[in-house]
Amino acid sequence: MIIGIGIDLVDIARVNKIMKGDAGERFAVRVLTPGERELAAKRQGRVAEFIAGRFAAKEAVSKALGCGIGKQVSLQHIEVLPDERGKPICTVDHAALQRLELDPACTVIHLSITHTDSTAMAYVMVENRGKQA
Repeated sequence: MIIGIGIDLVDIARVNKIMKGDAGERFAVRVLTPGERELAAKRQGRVAEFIAGRFAAKEAVSKALGCGIGKQVSLQHIEVLPDERGKPICTVDHAALQRLELDPACTVIHLSITHTDSTAMAYVMVENRGKQA
């Protein structure tokens, strides 16, 4: 059963401007998990694109979950890391899912991230693969 669908667009130039300013490091720490920051550090010349994609993904996840970014689910509760083939795999902290009355064992997040020169976009579908009521 589909729980929700979310989509988000982020202007890469806006993220690049933030990253070049005094708040750049704070922004990266607020948006990215430690594992994501490790990946971002390897993106020579493309850090803003990477962060914009992750930010779009996290916003899209929060929209699909129907809660937005806030107390129930924060940016740090959502992590996007590549699998062995490079496909982005999104996980949400189990406690955050439980606050939304979702079973972490049955909740699957499908994610696609894409970029143009100026924009990062993420599309998310959250699915419950558990028993239906």
